[in-house]
Amino acid sequence: MAKSPVKDIKLLVRASLTGHISKGIWVVFGPSLAGSFMVSAIITIIMKKITSLFLSVVFLFIFITSPVSAATSAGVKPDSFLYFFDTTAEKINLFFTFNPEKKAKKALEYASERLAEVEGLTGDKDSDAINDVMENYTANISLATEKSKEVKDQQASENLFNTISDNASKNQEVLAIVLAKVPEEARDAISKAIEASKKEQEEAMKQISGLKNEVEQLKKEMAELKRGQEANRQISESDSETEMKSDSKGTALQEKSSQDSNKSSSKDVVKSENKNTTSQSSEIEKLKLEIA
Repeated sequence: MAKSPVKDIKLLVRASLTGHISKGIWVVFGPSLAGSFMVSAIITIIMKKITSLFLSVVFLFIFITSPVSAATSAGVKPDSFLYFFDTTAEKINLFFTFNPEKKAKKALEYASERLAEVEGLTGDKDSDAINDVMENYTANISLATEKSKEVKDQQASENLFNTISDNASKNQEVLAIVLAKVPEEARDAISKAIEASKKEQEEAMKQISGLKNEVEQLKKEMAELKRGQEANRQISESDSETEMKSDSKGTALQEKSSQDSNKSSSKDVVKSENKNTTSQSSEIEKLKLEIA
């Protein structure tokens, strides 16, 4: 079957138009698209460099700030560009601290540092910075309480809770003073930090009371165990004495029975001898009579 000439002409025109349109699109947008790909590649390389630099700075802060000083002093100021790296390094440090006791101590140290920082912000009108500092403070004291509960050693756990309670009491006094000096916009954050501090103090006191009750209960159980052991020892000694007395009495009875038996035998011997003597005397008398 022959093809229609009209149809061939339509296909030719369509292909021609499509080719011109494609070429037109490439002429107009091609350089722009190629430039976009170039820019995207450059941005990717730059972001990798920035990420690498960021990680380097973070780990540098970890080595610089670890271990944390026990002194309550502000570190990098919240308005500093390096403050973000400082707090990020602290979070990473806490994340890689797996011992509950050590993690609780670090969290308490970081909370004390936040408190010192907010004291330095009392004359500052940057309420956002105060809010961030107080949020970090609240998170750290909460973490310290949580991890103190995981400490297996009762004495170490009680020491941590005592520290939390003492720090909370002092921190509330400091925060009350700060509350009167900060801008109105930041007072809500300070008030929440005070409430959180009270809550953690109450929880610490509750845990201390529970630990003391456990210790007292353990002491009572040990005392009862000792009394039971002493009673068993006395019963055992009494039974031994009774057994010894019984054995001694049995031995005495056996000796007495043996003595009685010996006495009875002696009497029988004497009787037999007397009988023999009597018999001999009778025979002698008979012989005398016969002779006479």
